[in-house]
Parts: sequence; C-alpha cells; structure tokens
Amino acid sequence: MMQSTGTILPCQPLTVSYFHVENSIIANGIRADIRHFAWERSCDARFEPNSHYLDYSLGPRARGARLLPDGKRHAPPFGEVSYLPKGSQFEARCEPSEYRIFCLTFESLTADQLFQNEVMPSSLPPCFDVKAPWVRQGLARLAQEVRNPGFAPDIMVETIALSLVIDLSRHLQIAHKCDDTADPRMAGWRLRRLQERIEAGLAGPLSIVDLAEECGVSSRHLMRTFKNTVGKTLGSYIADARIAQAKRELVQDGALIKVVAGNCGFQSVAAFSAAFRKATGLSPRGFRHEMLRG
Repeated sequence: MMQSTGTILPCQPLTVSYFHVENSIIANGIRADIRHFAWERSCDARFEPNSHYLDYSLGPRARGARLLPDGKRHAPPFGEVSYLPKGSQFEARCEPSEYRIFCLTFESLTADQLFQNEVMPSSLPPCFDVKAPWVRQGLARLAQEVRNPGFAPDIMVETIALSLVIDLSRHLQIAHKCDDTADPRMAGWRLRRLQERIEAGLAGPLSIVDLAEECGVSSRHLMRTFKNTVGKTLGSYIADARIAQAKRELVQDGALIKVVAGNCGFQSVAAFSAAFRKATGLSPRGFRHEMLRG
C-alpha cells in the first residue's frame, strides 16, 4: 500500500525531495516497510534515529551516502544491511540519487528489552555493514512477505523481526568480543582513511587516542590491528611519514629548514634535525645538498 508523505514515520529522512512507502506491515509496534526516496541535490543534515533501525538495500546504495557519528570525521560505506541504534546522532551526507530499501523499525516493548540487554553493550557503535548471512536472509524473507503477504502476515513479521533482533545482538556481541580479544587485520577502507588522515595532519601532534576515536575503536585495538596489517607500529608509521614529507619539501626551491620542520610536526629545528639524522644518516641540510647535487 502507498504511504502518504504527510505522515512522519520512524527514522524517516526529512531532507529528501521525494518519499513514499510502497508496502508495509505493522505488527505490535514493529513496522516493516519498503521505502522509496530520492535526493535531487546534495544533502548535509542531521539524522537522529527515533527507533532502532535495521535496513536491507533493494538496490544500489545512495551515491555518496555517509552517516558520520558525532565527533567522527570518517565512517565506513554502507553495506547491504545496516543497523542504527535508537538515540544515536549522525551528520548525514548524500549526493543526488534514488534509493529503495526494506526497513524494520521497532516501537515494541519486547524488542526494546532485547536491544537493551547486557549482551549488546550500549557503547557498541552502529553497524553500517552487518555481515551476518542469517540476518540478511531474514530481511530478504520479510521483504518478500511485505511485497506479497500470505497467511497471518503480522504474526510472520513479528516472529521473524524479533528473531532478527536476537541474531543481530549475537552478531554484534561476537564483533565486540573480537575487538577486545582478537588480533584481526584492519579493514581496507579504514586503513586508507587513517593513512589519509595522517598525511593531512603531519603538521600537528597526531594523537593515537584521537585517531582511534575517529576510527571508532579503542586505542589498543587500533595499534594492534594497524601493526598486524602494515607490519610496523602506528607510531613508527607516523614518524616515517613525517620524514618522507620532510624529504619531499627539502628538495623544493627556497625551502627553509625551519618551515619544513614545522610542516612535519616538529616543534624545533633541533628536534627535526635529530630525528632526520637518525632516520637517514644525514642532516636536513646535508640531505638537500646530496639530492640537489645528484
């Protein structure tokens, strides 16, 4: 059935140019619907889910879609399935695009009790790419039920939706334990974003605590996964990046050693010279002389 755009639904994006609900089933406060919406122009807005929100993409994700948690500069791209906790806050970014999703929202006491249990810590971040096959399969089955309801569709929706909350909680619990106990490699997108952040911030202090916060993980987890992936510590990588940047600047015409030192995050020429000599065996001035002579 078609949903009037005059009715504000749980977790409805309010900045879209076009929005309607193609089909929906509501069962004891659990809403399952297929939403179709579009942006005609670039969008920057604030999004605060007023319900726990689980969605399944029925086509390509909106181009350039990102939800940035408060205080974060980067976030992973959306996968086929995503989960956003109730009460979370995001800066939303999107480019002109069209979007079709199946989504579940929850205004159900039973669902709230499952979401708020100790198995799923409140500190766990949103999951923009839920890689749990059973969750995806359940959402695909519900999407088909909403498109073509059969016998007792409300009971079917409530039963499967609550089982998905349990499956999601178990999946996130495993992910949370892995963050604390395992030594996985860093995701490719996260490594690229981190490297970009480091390159852009070489003139500053580049605190590991701040970098970890921007990545949405603990400092310990960031340092461990970075070393497993790159083969060196994060501190060593940053130090090497500063020296590499210094080398590039030193061979430029008119480069002043004091300016290069500041651009690479050193508070004094003496500290810069000591670090540069330790890394290369040459002073900054000696390195420049060798490069220009060659």
